Amino acid sequence: MYHHLRGRLIELGSLSAVVETSGVGWHVEIPLSTRLLIGDRLGEEVLLYTHLLVREDVLKLFGFFTLEERELFRLLLSVSGTGPKIALQALSAFSVKELIRDLGSGAVDSLKRIKGVGKKLAERMVLELRDKAGALQLGESGSGGFEQPPEGEAGRVSEIAITVLVEQLGFSLKDARKRVEAACQKLSGADFPASAPGEAEEIIRVVLESS
Repeated sequence: MYHHLRGRLIELGSLSAVVETSGVGWHVEIPLSTRLLIGDRLGEEVLLYTHLLVREDVLKLFGFFTLEERELFRLLLSVSGTGPKIALQALSAFSVKELIRDLGSGAVDSLKRIKGVGKKLAERMVLELRDKAGALQLGESGSGGFEQPPEGEAGRVSEIAITVLVEQLGFSLKDARKRVEAACQKLSGADFPASAPGEAEEIIRVVLESS
């Protein structure tokens, strides 16, 4: 019913946001990846791709920074026993690419890292979504036009930082990669991205301070 929501960001929580359009404040639930991509943009205009959940006793609006996040969220909802809470937890624990990879390869143990997902539900997710997730096409908004990103949490956080610099702050891809690498080395004292900090916002802050 609703494709997207564009308006002024007036409130931002860890997994929620309030976007105001024409005097109406829309409360939107978001995954961690979208929260990190939004960054500290209170008072600024944002665009979120939305999914409206309508049930007998529930009316909730969910928002996503990319179309790929939304499509994967909808696929997860189609699995019996996987509600919106678990779907959001999945997109908070993994990037879109990581989820597609694990579903396609049948990585049940990896999927059990999602809060609320046990072995049986992880197996059901693989069974029902292996082919569907593999067919999900990643466009530029989901991949950021990057080469294959580094694996694991450090790589995911670094990828998010690079995406924000390119898509939101106007940096070139080459410059963003170089600056994120330098910021990670400064913060962690180790080679990028093995020990990258756990917060994309901190990486971006260091990049902007050194610009």
